[in-house]
Amino acid sequence: MEEFEFDCWNCWETNSIKGRPKGFWTTTHYALPGEWTCWSCGALNSTPDD
Repeated sequence: MEEFEFDCWNCWETNSIKGRPKGFWTTTHYALPGEWTCWSCGALNSTPDD
């Protein structure tokens, strides 16, 4: 698992999101959750497509 950092749209706090590799052969493509909740304010965020 790899950790990615995203900023919350509401409070701008940094959140660490864990992603799983998309296949057992790759270390460059990860599957991230489409939505996640900010640990600081509880706002629902969406993961960017890029």
